[in-house]
Amino acid sequence: MHNKTLDFSKLLLTGNEAIALGGAKAGVYTAVGYPGTPSSEILPYLSKLNSGAIVNWSINEKTALEIAAGTSIGRKRAMFTTKHVGLNVASDPLMTLALTGVRGGLVVVTADDPGMHSSQNEQDNRLYSKFAKIPMFEPSDSQECLDFTSKAFDVSEEFDTPVILRTVTRISHSRSIAVFSGKFPFDGERKNTENTYKKDIEKFVMVPVYARKRHKIALERLKRLIDFSNGSGLNTVEYNDKEFGIITSGISYQYAKEIAPFASFLKLSFSYPLPDLLIKDFVKNVKNIVIIEELEPFIQNETAALGIELKGKEYFPRDGELNPDIVLSGLKKAGFFKDKKTADKEKNAGKNVRISLPNPLPPRFPALCSGCPHTSVFYALKKLKVPVMGDIGCYTLGALPPLNAMDSCISMGLAFGAAQGLSVTKSSHKKTVGIMGDSTFFHSGITSLIDAKYNNAKFTAIILDNSTTAMTGGQDHPGTGKNLSFNQSVSCKIDIKKIIEGIGIDEIYAVDPYDYNETLKTLKKALDSNNLNVVITNRPCVLYPKKIDTGKKFKISDGCTGCDLCMQTGCPSIRLPHGKTGAAKPVPFIDSSCIGCSICRDICIFNFIKEI
Repeated sequence: MHNKTLDFSKLLLTGNEAIALGGAKAGVYTAVGYPGTPSSEILPYLSKLNSGAIVNWSINEKTALEIAAGTSIGRKRAMFTTKHVGLNVASDPLMTLALTGVRGGLVVVTADDPGMHSSQNEQDNRLYSKFAKIPMFEPSDSQECLDFTSKAFDVSEEFDTPVILRTVTRISHSRSIAVFSGKFPFDGERKNTENTYKKDIEKFVMVPVYARKRHKIALERLKRLIDFSNGSGLNTVEYNDKEFGIITSGISYQYAKEIAPFASFLKLSFSYPLPDLLIKDFVKNVKNIVIIEELEPFIQNETAALGIELKGKEYFPRDGELNPDIVLSGLKKAGFFKDKKTADKEKNAGKNVRISLPNPLPPRFPALCSGCPHTSVFYALKKLKVPVMGDIGCYTLGALPPLNAMDSCISMGLAFGAAQGLSVTKSSHKKTVGIMGDSTFFHSGITSLIDAKYNNAKFTAIILDNSTTAMTGGQDHPGTGKNLSFNQSVSCKIDIKKIIEGIGIDEIYAVDPYDYNETLKTLKKALDSNNLNVVITNRPCVLYPKKIDTGKKFKISDGCTGCDLCMQTGCPSIRLPHGKTGAAKPVPFIDSSCIGCSICRDICIFNFIKEI
């Protein structure tokens, strides 16, 4: 590794950037993951630090964690990053790595998304820590993201275990001050410096005879981790007014501290296993205690298992993000501001709460970008009125008005499997469509397409190839021929069409989605066929790696009667005049954000859309 010196007194970092810096500080050798909001920025930032780490995107989360596991077996430190649902994909190796343990430190970074800002669910991944019987850190700001990431590698090696670092959207994307100075990696920081590979079949080959022994070891390790949780100093007690106490962790600590700074706090940073002695001591010394945590009653249930019944979810919701408003409301219900002594404190707390807008902005559905190459495909599917099994990506917006052209969105890689399952029911008189993006195809669509061919399924698979992982910020994947460790084209670009041919599917169509008429014609042909077939679109994303403008501009000419056809594409460049009323239908116009894709011109059957 490089031994690059960084001499920063203070840095304004997002939580994701601080995690990357913490990994570099700890001497991480391999850092891998699959992009997913809110975790996507960790690996790109680490790749720019020039720490010497091998930093790459993987085809999916399971593969990424398996790569990290191999690095750990090779006595090097490894970090795996994912959003919360991505850990579901990687849970198979995770659950067994909890038994095998590690050699080089292995840190699993999971970024949860309470409130579902960009996710299909808001699961609480703290439960994975208990499920797997492995320790967990929960930072509450960027400084802790940096420090705890580095510390997690030490804990991993000391206790022979993977370690979870759990953040949430507000930690991942919010900026705060972090202090850092030193070299990558710090001299002498690594405890495990042996580089020679050695066999250890009983440790890493989890056939039943060895796995049973390793399970007992994992249970004994958990007992030692409880002692560590009590005595490490990572979990801290702040005694203030002992009439009121709060047990909390992560971002919830920041909200609670803002609203009730007068209270005493037990802040759980090493939040699994819980520090039983610290909790018992805090409960003995503080009178009225509530637990504040986002999503599941994880701390509340674990505390109850210690025989200590405390309230928390009775006052705070089990769904959505917390915020200062919600925390203030919950603490009022819990009686924190009842007496005269704390009434003034409530008023002061209220000053810190965000102010609502006097005139709330009108609701607006998210939409595909102006010139998005997926628009014509979804418009055609809507016109053809076929059942469409969808998938995870920016193209999921094709399910929303006015397109309404996708019938499901459940998990990554579901589209082709669900299309196969729906098609065998014969519940629709029309052929079923499965649709997914190129990155999703590599992630988990290949296997389901193989299954479809193997089982003689008959549906149309559409792969929207826009040469990027667009929804999470334009990351590369095997079809782009680029990766984080290579800032240029490389020889290992994977051809989607050749993969499909290798599966044994002969009926493959390629189409330029900017040609709407040809797109519609091709889809009709594919849907009229009684075979399993594949349609591949071939236009790059309009935003990544750089914003595209064809140089053309279009306008709606005089004579348009406002038939609304062009508006049904959902293109944000086609707009209605503001505030215009009357008996006649308003005539739309095309604003300056038009990139000249020409889809609207093809759709206008009256020929009122002209190139300028």
